[in-house]
Amino acid sequence: MATECGCSECAEYAGPNTRFMMVRFSVIGTQFMVALFGLLKERSWKALGAWFAGLALFATVPRMLVCARCDGYGKNCYSLYLGKITSLYLPKMEGEIGPLGMGLEIVALSLIANAPAVGLWKNKRLLAVYQLLATATLVMHFSHACRHCAQNATDWRKDCPSAKTARLFFGGGREVAL
Repeated sequence: MATECGCSECAEYAGPNTRFMMVRFSVIGTQFMVALFGLLKERSWKALGAWFAGLALFATVPRMLVCARCDGYGKNCYSLYLGKITSLYLPKMEGEIGPLGMGLEIVALSLIANAPAVGLWKNKRLLAVYQLLATATLVMHFSHACRHCAQNATDWRKDCPSAKTARLFFGGGREVAL
C-alpha cells in the first residue's frame, strides 16, 4: 500500500516507519499511565474528569470533522495512525476539512495535555515525569508527523499551522509557500 506523497519513508515503509511509531506509542502510553496513576493517587477528580472529557472529545467530533474527511482515511497516517483507527468506527464523510474540526482538536489536545499537569501540581516528582513524557510526545510528533506534512503535503495539510512552523525548522521540502 504505497502512499501518494512519494517521500523516501513512504517508499521504503509504505507509510510511517513502524519502529518509530512503536516508540511514539510507547512514550504516549507511558505518559497516559503516569497521568492516570498520578491523578488517582492525588485524588484530583476534577482534573481526571477534564482529562477524560478531552479524550472523549478527541475521539469523536474532531475525528468526524478531520480524519473521516481526509484522504488519509483508512490509511496508516503519520498522525498516530488516526486515519486507520478512525475508519474502524466512523464512516467516510464528504466535505471540506475546516477550521471547526481543527479548533476542536486543539481544545481536546489542550485538555489531554494540561489537565494532568494541573492535577499533579502538588506532586512535583510525578509532575516532572509527566512533563518530560509530554515534551517527548510533542517533540516526536512535531519532528515526525508535522515534518512529513511540511515537506510533502500539497493539500490542506500544507496550511496547517504546525506544518508551517515545521518548515521554519526543517525546510520546505516540496515547493510549498510558508
